[in-house]
Amino acid sequence: MKNNFYFIKFLIFNTFLFFIFFALNFAKAQPEVYTKAVQMAQSGKPQDGLNLLKTELDADTQNTELLYYTGFYLEQLKNIPKAVELYKEAIKIDKTNFEANYRLGFLYEKVDSIQQAFDFYKTALLYAPTTPKTEKNTILTRLIFLSDNIKKYDKEALKYANQYLKNEQIDNIPAPVALSLANIFYQNTEYEKAQKLTKSILEKTNSNAYPIQKAAFIYTNCAFRLQDLDGMKTYYARIKDEKLKLELENTAPLYYYNLGYVYFFMYDFDKSLRYLKTALTIKPDYSPAQIFINQVEGRKDDKSDVINFLRRKVEYSKEKNAAYYADLTRLYVHEKRYNEAIKVADSCLRLEPNRHDVYFLEALSNYKTARDKEGINVLKQLFIAFPKLENEDHSKYYFLLGLLYKRSKNYGEAKKAFKQAGRGIFEDAAQWELSKLRE
Repeated sequence: MKNNFYFIKFLIFNTFLFFIFFALNFAKAQPEVYTKAVQMAQSGKPQDGLNLLKTELDADTQNTELLYYTGFYLEQLKNIPKAVELYKEAIKIDKTNFEANYRLGFLYEKVDSIQQAFDFYKTALLYAPTTPKTEKNTILTRLIFLSDNIKKYDKEALKYANQYLKNEQIDNIPAPVALSLANIFYQNTEYEKAQKLTKSILEKTNSNAYPIQKAAFIYTNCAFRLQDLDGMKTYYARIKDEKLKLELENTAPLYYYNLGYVYFFMYDFDKSLRYLKTALTIKPDYSPAQIFINQVEGRKDDKSDVINFLRRKVEYSKEKNAAYYADLTRLYVHEKRYNEAIKVADSCLRLEPNRHDVYFLEALSNYKTARDKEGINVLKQLFIAFPKLENEDHSKYYFLLGLLYKRSKNYGEAKKAFKQAGRGIFEDAAQWELSKLRE
């Protein structure tokens, strides 16, 4: 109940901001007839004011300014259907009437007609004057709130968020707007922006209202995704809601576990161990990380005796067995003997081309020896030969392709590859690599 009370206060503040914005931003020179009508309404004769406006409108039915102000007058009299009718008439005559489009968006939003609200807001934004910037930002604010409220975090919402941020200093953004912006950026993995916005909220208040706790939650989530372990502790204590705390306690160590898992399969054991140990730092009793650490350390053991055994079996075998070559390739990669791994992988694939795991090991060996072009070509052959792969294999191979393109500075192709890789347990690592790409 307490959280609900704080949230209601938050929404009231949001609505209060809207009316301030409308009064300040959309104020312009009003027609004299409208001013007189308002004076009549204020003196207790609202119908006389309406009759005056109707008389003027009957004499000039194509006057979009009169249509808008008569509609606005009717809106204040709670005659919403007639107001909507006049606003629509105004934009039928002149679709660039951004005030009428805005009011229609606002009225449709109030009755939860979301798609129509979006359509009118977008049209209003299209024709809003560039100066003063506050008029455009008022419309952007509604689009941002609406996107956040219905959890619409697509590219369009991100575009509006970036447009708004270009026009405003972060420290000047009202807290409700900043929180919705932060949520949009967070959902689109733009963690630096989300963290800055939530920091601006948290620095200005000591409140423990639920929206403030949500800001602390987003800030802390961004911190561990940016691998900022100190930042994880900064505002964590301000999160009181048990559901939010539980989500963080489960998500943060899992995130680093996922990274450790991915880099383990990239044969980057040092990085894998670092991430797995970070998961344990966050949650010392996180048993999956400890189990995996034991596996990683085991994989680092010397395999030279096994390699020599397999090599002798291959040399003395009358029948050249692709399985031997595949095992030998894998063991050479473990031993970081990448040039030998490439040669053995070629032999294996000549005998048995139907081995996507060996294609991967050859591409990985090329990556480890900075032969990026060769590694990319091997993976391209793999994708042609195996158009349908299991989800984890698909993600693993595209993740390696992304690393190869990234080091080659082909950031456009790297971005495409990491997006293809962003499935299942690879999602967090792919998003991390995407966040570090330079376009």
